[in-house]
Amino acid sequence: MRGGKPIRTFACCLMLGLATPVLSQEVVIGRTVESLLEFAKVRNPEYAAMQAEADAAAERVTPAGALPDPKFRMELRDITHSGEQNPTLSPSRVGSTKYLLSQDLPWFGKRDLKREVAEFEAASARGRAFGTWSEIAARIKTTYAQWYYVQRNERLTQEILDLMRRLEKI
Repeated sequence: MRGGKPIRTFACCLMLGLATPVLSQEVVIGRTVESLLEFAKVRNPEYAAMQAEADAAAERVTPAGALPDPKFRMELRDITHSGEQNPTLSPSRVGSTKYLLSQDLPWFGKRDLKREVAEFEAASARGRAFGTWSEIAARIKTTYAQWYYVQRNERLTQEILDLMRRLEKI
């Protein structure tokens, strides 16, 4: 039964919300849809994870356009010193040592292309976070509307019962 799950979820949020007032506004969570939305925006782990992912993607833009790390290489030659000693890895005890420092330079436009790709990925992550928030907000609003409908329906039913009792007395 699909309709029961949002009501249970909302009931849990409502019970949790009624127990803890919002400190800045002294409004009880669950009394209005806006209070539920504010509470969910701050406390929802799914939305927080998507926000963190979007922030991480935004931070990857700058390094994407940077040059790759330089490389250092050390080559030991004639490690037995023409057979006069046992093999050794000490640079001072070998025949010669070659040190090489190199830097890869990408072709023109590659760095800009990588940066643009990272920017698009960051925009995509922000879009996914916004989509997640939209889904969460829609679930909260739908569930609140269902709860409101049930509350009003219960009140109307009680009024009808009261009217029927009064009519019965007449």
